Amino acid sequence: MGLTITKTGPYFAGGGGVAPNNQTQVKFSQLRNTFRLNNTSGAISASELLRDIDTNSVDPIVPDATENSAIAANPISTASNWEVSQFFGAIKFYDVEQDASDTNANFNISALSEWNSNLGKTIKKKFTLRGTHTSTNTSIASAQILSAAWNLTLEVHGNFYGAGGTGGTSSSLSGTNGGTALSINSGRVTVDIQSNGRLWGGGGGGEFGANGSQGSAGTCQKDTATSACNTTPSCPPGQTLISQSQGGCCAQEQFCWGPWESICGNSCVGYTQNGVCRETTASNIPAPVIGGNGGLGRGFNNFSGSLSGSGGASPNCPQCGSGFTLQTGTGSCGSQGGTGGSGGDWGQNGSNTAAAGSGGNGGNAISGSGFTVVGNNTNTVKGAI
Repeated sequence: MGLTITKTGPYFAGGGGVAPNNQTQVKFSQLRNTFRLNNTSGAISASELLRDIDTNSVDPIVPDATENSAIAANPISTASNWEVSQFFGAIKFYDVEQDASDTNANFNISALSEWNSNLGKTIKKKFTLRGTHTSTNTSIASAQILSAAWNLTLEVHGNFYGAGGTGGTSSSLSGTNGGTALSINSGRVTVDIQSNGRLWGGGGGGEFGANGSQGSAGTCQKDTATSACNTTPSCPPGQTLISQSQGGCCAQEQFCWGPWESICGNSCVGYTQNGVCRETTASNIPAPVIGGNGGLGRGFNNFSGSLSGSGGASPNCPQCGSGFTLQTGTGSCGSQGGTGGSGGDWGQNGSNTAAAGSGGNGGNAISGSGFTVVGNNTNTVKGAI
């Protein structure tokens, strides 16, 4: 990681240090001009030159810093004495600058050893952020300060991309919320966003699509041929004779004529009666089908992919058992499952559907407390602050 530390000082550090660098004949005017920068005229008292450890101080004259730990603090203890020599090597400001080539996932600003434990102290600090910071986990911001930071300015030139929320599913209808770009625990932090900076929260996941409607049962039929000789054919119990036609001869009688009835022939006395027996029964009731999954929100985990939800399942229609067919015009198919809601763009909510859940909320550009923001517009900030 490329980080450059710049300290305003150290002062009174001896030959070769930053002016004033003398360690003898140190004057109050030198201390005034070095530390009371908002008023470099007039007298200054030793009480003004105590190390200010009050985190309510927005512009301490002598800031609390690891490098200034030798300076007697305000309120001064009875066991301490204020001495000019305590200022040898003291500093006024503390700055850290990041290289533009840096790329970090879930960047923990508060864990940097480069702060030298000064993040929670009153010294005015500036962190110039030029790199790219990312997250693919909606529970963790792309960059975060996990402890109180006082008198800190974050000068944002780089990119901060939160994670996109996942779409709703059949087991969890609601889309999840998008992830945060920058999280600040507490303290007093100014976020100064430059024109090329980006603090973009992730989009929320889309809601699961609504289930399709249930269909209605139809009538199933099965036709069986039957026949009888010279009488109406019968059907088994539960079946109905729906048609009948006459077939060939099924019964004959012999007759004779002429002398001594020596000439004989046959005559048909009965004909086959063909019929069709129909058995009917209800089909199944077509079950409703599920909707489609919600779309993934925009985020570093979905930087340029689709936000669209998936289509729902095709509808079910009435079905008959083996050997049966569905009577035309009876029953109805259900409706197709609804399409899942679209995921939200950067910092935007995921879309809702007619299901019982909701789209996920867009992720914050900045979340937490103890911060103010300057330089935010629709290009630099996407998501709530």
